[in-house]
Amino acid sequence: MIMSRALTRLLVALSVSILLLPGWVGAPEATGAPTLPSGFVLRDQPSGQAAFDLTDFAYLPDGSVLSIGKSGKVAWVPVTGPARTIANLPVHDDGDLGLVGLAVAPDYATSHRIYLTWSFDTGGGAFTMRVARWTVTGTDIPTGLANERVLVDLPGFYDVHGITGLVTAPDGTLWISIGDAADFTRMDPGALRSLDLDQLYGKILHVTSDGAGVPGNPYYSAAAPDANRSKVFSSGYRSPFRFSLDPRLGLPVVGDVGWNTWEEVDVVRPGANHAWPCWEGNAPTPGYSGLAGCAGVVNTPPITAYHHGSGVDEGNSVTAGIVYSGSSYPDEYKGAFFFGDYVTQKIWTMTYDSQGRLVRAPERPPKFTGVGGPVKFAAAANGDIVYADIHTGNLRRLSYPGTNAEPVAVATSETNPETRTVTFDGGGSYDFDGDPLTYHWDFGDGTSQTGVRVTHAYGAGLTRATARLTVTDRLGASGGTDVVVVPGNHSPEPVMTDPGSRTFAVGEPVVVEVTATDAEDGVLPVSWTTLIRHCPEEATCHAHPGSQGGGPAFTVPFTDHQDSRVEITATVTDSAGVTASRTYVAMPREHRLTLTGNVAAALSIPAEGGVSTAMVTEGATFEVVAEEIAADGVSTFSNWSDGRTSRTVTVTVPASDVTLIANYLTPIDKRYQAEPALRQRLGAPVGPEVADGTVRYRQYANGRLYWSAETGVKQIEGEILKKYLALGGHRKFGPPATDETATRDGVGRYNHFPNWPGTMQSSIYWTPSTGAHPVYGRIRVKWAALGWEAGPLGYPTTDELPTPDGAGRFNHFSKKASIYYTVQTDAHAIWGRIRVRWEALGWETGPLGYPTTDESATPDGVGRYNHFTKAGSIYWTMATDAHAIYGAIRQRWAALGWERSYLRYPATDEFGIPIGRQSSFQSGYITWNRTTGQVIDRRW
Repeated sequence: MIMSRALTRLLVALSVSILLLPGWVGAPEATGAPTLPSGFVLRDQPSGQAAFDLTDFAYLPDGSVLSIGKSGKVAWVPVTGPARTIANLPVHDDGDLGLVGLAVAPDYATSHRIYLTWSFDTGGGAFTMRVARWTVTGTDIPTGLANERVLVDLPGFYDVHGITGLVTAPDGTLWISIGDAADFTRMDPGALRSLDLDQLYGKILHVTSDGAGVPGNPYYSAAAPDANRSKVFSSGYRSPFRFSLDPRLGLPVVGDVGWNTWEEVDVVRPGANHAWPCWEGNAPTPGYSGLAGCAGVVNTPPITAYHHGSGVDEGNSVTAGIVYSGSSYPDEYKGAFFFGDYVTQKIWTMTYDSQGRLVRAPERPPKFTGVGGPVKFAAAANGDIVYADIHTGNLRRLSYPGTNAEPVAVATSETNPETRTVTFDGGGSYDFDGDPLTYHWDFGDGTSQTGVRVTHAYGAGLTRATARLTVTDRLGASGGTDVVVVPGNHSPEPVMTDPGSRTFAVGEPVVVEVTATDAEDGVLPVSWTTLIRHCPEEATCHAHPGSQGGGPAFTVPFTDHQDSRVEITATVTDSAGVTASRTYVAMPREHRLTLTGNVAAALSIPAEGGVSTAMVTEGATFEVVAEEIAADGVSTFSNWSDGRTSRTVTVTVPASDVTLIANYLTPIDKRYQAEPALRQRLGAPVGPEVADGTVRYRQYANGRLYWSAETGVKQIEGEILKKYLALGGHRKFGPPATDETATRDGVGRYNHFPNWPGTMQSSIYWTPSTGAHPVYGRIRVKWAALGWEAGPLGYPTTDELPTPDGAGRFNHFSKKASIYYTVQTDAHAIWGRIRVRWEALGWETGPLGYPTTDESATPDGVGRYNHFTKAGSIYWTMATDAHAIYGAIRQRWAALGWERSYLRYPATDEFGIPIGRQSSFQSGYITWNRTTGQVIDRRW
């Protein structure tokens, strides 16, 4: 969350002034100079945005930066030179809102597409939150935005927890994070939108570039790809302000900003429910957890959480970051996940394994403090962590200079002897870390100039000079090269026959020709050199020389080294010692290699830094690796989609994109494959396996298989499955704890379910005559104690239902029996003639109230009875049938010794007489006088 927190908490507990004014936020109190681990430095770069306005940024392929500001400005920051504003969007920028999210399409170099999320007024105080795709206009220099395509429009409710996070995946799809849009100042039931799969609030979405759901999403419907639930990847978020995609798992890692107590970071699996507002961190949320909508909601635990406050280990607004993928940081940070807290100006790191399980917990206390307000993390070309500091409006780069590579200076010159003017060009210089460069020229005659391409006129008295180019990267490392110039001599003029803009596969011949003439020397011999350049695709780039040759033509097979281009340089030297060269860069013909799994798993292309998808050269051979155990911790590797069963295989890239699927046997798959009878009973699968929090299930033609770590794999089908799903399925009852099983009498069938929040242990029973009905909680405990269906009650004939007065719950059963429950009485059974009499008197709304005992035998063994909450009872014997007794008459009978008294058992209900009320007994009667209140017992 960028702008607002629970306001009172921040103002009082943190002394942080967060003012809900358009376009401005008060900064937390200054914390002094940053504290960093030894060897690290922070270097600032302008973002083109003002302090307290910078919200997001992204690198473009040429190393320049796009940035956005809360107030609506889109800026472009070139590698060198001042920032330029390319657009201003009208925004509703109160609270958290405004222009807050930016992502660059992976094919930006050709499509020039970006994605933005912002809020705008729609009149009458209403506003809309939007995600849209845009095209950046201009060629080398961005000039504006055009061709808006709306992907998501949502009405806003409060100025907080909107659409904030955008991440593009290498396959061109888009991930979106959306908050609950609820009021943070109170317990707002609207936060329950986060749990509703048909609403987009409080969700992580995975959509195509046009905004449709992505096949493979856990709730995707091919018949309705634009339906909300088709777009949902996971649910139960409050304010998932920032997130990134783990490069191994391809799964989101999100920071969910908390309410009153906890900030959390979640590794998100398909269908996961992170349970806001019912849970915050690892604890039920006070107030919210008691709502009916939270009954049975199971939390997916965060990978880590930290407490609110201003202590050394505390914070108040988490910003999820990225996995460090470079190689210049010390070993303890390689592969670590960096995340921060913008309110308390801290950055933590942690590591987790291929199943998303915490391996190294965040440092306590954090090692990076006083770092400003990180609200977005990204990576520089060499993998350095870069973040947007909302407090200063700068981009801040966290570097470890000891391993920064020196840039390489490359200089060429052309001389006009008539004017003694030499044009120098340093555009071929490069930095292995991908940093932008500055250029300084010393002309060898006591003068100098800066710039990539410069022109200098030499005086008449100078016959030869050695100019020097020095290039310097952003971290201060420099490199240089010398250029010999003879101002009165024409430069050699090599002319290269351009092979064109074609690309090459591995081993394909690259043929280049050059003719070289010199005004003074005529035709000159040509020498050839090649350089294999790996930059900037790899985290740390490098280059090495290739083959050499001579003559007017040169042929070299395209390199088989991954992520490389071949630079072929022709060089000529005249008699004055002046050299000239021309370079052709042969680019790879690339296709996308994608590794994916039928369940989330760590799949890697080691040569590409361990990522699961990359652009690779046609004809190249790569080793790919699948982890043996998937991210769920239980599914095991089976085979690749081409049938190979080794986890490590080689792939030769064809003349098109290629996707290799790693098939994992889930516990559900294993059981289905191992049991022919089960396969025949369930039929063929009709959908993919779905994960929802800690539960997984798969639909088959005739039923489902469910799995959880607690229950294992269990089958459910038919009418029991229909009833289960109609009442909420595993979210209400949990996954089945048994297969569908026949009852002992052979009449019915049932599934039991585990102890689940809100329902306790439960069962669903079915018979042809009763249908399917659930029994759970304390009513089920009572039914089980009485012998289940074989006892005096029989099978359930109703679901558990509320009583008309709302105070109790009940199930009816097939043997004209019931169990009633209230908090005060617990659950008690009533059946037979006693139940008939209670029903005739109006059930629990009559003069007796709720049963406080089960039907019990009298001490003499002759009769049966139930007691009730309104000081009443019903007694039954074979001779008398069932009759109710209550009030003052019951008090007198009890004082006399109940049925052991001379009166014996009731022979009537209480009835009216002229002076009051009377109950008759087997051996007498009791009367109550309404005028005097006198109670009298008499024999017949």
